[in-house]
Amino acid sequence: MDQSVIQTTQLGKNFGPTQALVDINLDVIAGMTTGLVGPNGAGKTTLFSLLCGFLKPSAGSIKVLGHAPDSPSIRGRISILPQDASLLKSLPVGRQLSMLAELQGMNRPAALEEAKRVIKLVNLYESFNQLPERLSHGMLKRIAIAQAFIGSPEIIMLDEPTAGLDPNTTDSIKSVIRQLGKQASIIISSHNLEVIEDLCQQIIILRKGRLHSHEAVAELTARTKALTFKLEADPPEQVEQLFKQLTAVTDVKTGAPGQHRLVVRFNDEQDPMAEIEIIKCLATAGIAYREMVRGERLQDSVAERTR
Repeated sequence: MDQSVIQTTQLGKNFGPTQALVDINLDVIAGMTTGLVGPNGAGKTTLFSLLCGFLKPSAGSIKVLGHAPDSPSIRGRISILPQDASLLKSLPVGRQLSMLAELQGMNRPAALEEAKRVIKLVNLYESFNQLPERLSHGMLKRIAIAQAFIGSPEIIMLDEPTAGLDPNTTDSIKSVIRQLGKQASIIISSHNLEVIEDLCQQIIILRKGRLHSHEAVAELTARTKALTFKLEADPPEQVEQLFKQLTAVTDVKTGAPGQHRLVVRFNDEQDPMAEIEIIKCLATAGIAYREMVRGERLQDSVAERTR
């Protein structure tokens, strides 16, 4: 049986008359990378704060690694990267990381080696002795992510880990998260659903303080009967007309200009060969595509569920 690392039962949190979270029941399995998503005000930050013990629930219960979130038994076994994490000025980043390692109980030599280890993970060892004010925003973000890895925690919570990063740095951080996901249970809260889709096996969707769903990302994206195409160029304006001859097609959607995206929904009960007919239709019209995925992007699936 899979081991749970986080369990919540009828969890709720009120701020005065405002219900931020209502009746949240979760069971997060060890070894999974889980995405936490929802629109602004859905309760994501509140849930993170409750799981880390920064807030007390107004109702229900939480178990993290079998203990209450503020239990000394899990100290050092869980880490969090807040979205607005910042570093102290005028103190080298390596020294700051080693100080954080010392706060976890390491002696000074061990803390120094741990600081070097985590800064290497984010490919910034050459900045070990640099002051924060001399580093770029992206470099500071990577240093902040490094601190979340100190001590090899069993659970790592990352709030918008790639926000404000350029594509190359984002890819580097994603690579680190994938590697760490083999050793720890990771929870990522992000509005960037491409990052969630790329990194996560499970997804938690919050809507207006309530749990909408908690399921496998693959199941969520494949549930809709659709084919999503990444085209060589934007589809022609009258692309919908191309599919009128196919009785199984129920809807056609295109991405914003420059996205080169086409989504064709269908009902395969009407025609078991619907997918093949859709591909043939594109070929006949001379519309080339680079990639085809069954189902819709996570962005589309989540958007429909959180309106």
